[in-house]
Amino acid sequence: MRFFTIFALLCVSAAAFAEDTDDVDRIEEAHTKWSEWVTDTAGQIDGFFGNEYADESAQKTRLRVFVRFQYDGNEGVKVRPGIRAKISLPSVENRLALMLGDDEDETRMDDIDENQQNISLQFKPRADRPWQQLRYDIGIRRRDGRYQPYGRIRHSKTFLTKSPWVPQVSNSFYYFTKSKFEYRGEASFDRILGPHLFFRPTSVLRWYQKNPDQCDGGWCFDQYFSLYEKLRRSKSEVIAYDAEIYLRDKPQFTLHDAVFKARYRRMTSKEWLFWEIEPAIHFPDEYDHEPTFRLTFRIEGIFGHNDRVDINQDFIPVESLWENENP
Repeated sequence: MRFFTIFALLCVSAAAFAEDTDDVDRIEEAHTKWSEWVTDTAGQIDGFFGNEYADESAQKTRLRVFVRFQYDGNEGVKVRPGIRAKISLPSVENRLALMLGDDEDETRMDDIDENQQNISLQFKPRADRPWQQLRYDIGIRRRDGRYQPYGRIRHSKTFLTKSPWVPQVSNSFYYFTKSKFEYRGEASFDRILGPHLFFRPTSVLRWYQKNPDQCDGGWCFDQYFSLYEKLRRSKSEVIAYDAEIYLRDKPQFTLHDAVFKARYRRMTSKEWLFWEIEPAIHFPDEYDHEPTFRLTFRIEGIFGHNDRVDINQDFIPVESLWENENP
């Protein structure tokens, strides 16, 4: 997997700047071969769990490979490559999935934060009853500067009401062998404001029993306000404006940081590749809340099933509601 990640990053980087026709063809050929390798490998893993191979058309595994560059006026330059994959297991009716890389449930946290990295097996029972609308994870995850075995139970629900607001709530309970218990609760309220505007405020409450890098024995409260805009009803580019507030309750209830940023994402000429740029101003507590400029650039490629980029994935939420409102 390390070799594939390095190769895929080279492929992604080369594709972004390739102009020569022969170079483009070679990159596309390499991308196709590695996409086939992703789906074939996922099929073998699926056969291990289900004792037999499922139909190839049922294999939906996608691997997302990215590299992020971030400049911060206080901390200098950081570079972080990574992957995110959900390996589907259709032979067990997709109730099991193997998760690799960043945690998709915590994408609003610091993109450079290595604590999101994990390898886990996810189990989701049939949601015939309310108490069955749970998801279970067990695996290895980075916490407090080291990798630890962990388990998680997560419940999420979207409430469909007659109100123009669409509430969504999730609760996650974690246990780590070293860092012990953690809790994360999230509530968001989605609203379509017009043909091209979508608004989402999100509140996140977190508690860590033993994690000095976060809220050691205390609470963290994060508040996000996001305004998403479709540009010229384009399917190849999108922009968002965010205000984020981070509060901590130890040693007393204080403002930890405030961030104001814009995010612009655009698909390249390759349907499997996009880039994103994010200028921001933030006011970190460790630097006496002095305004600090931050710039993040990210490039990402898709391998495996349906390797065409969904420009809205992890960017504009509940796209289906938007599309229904604005055909």
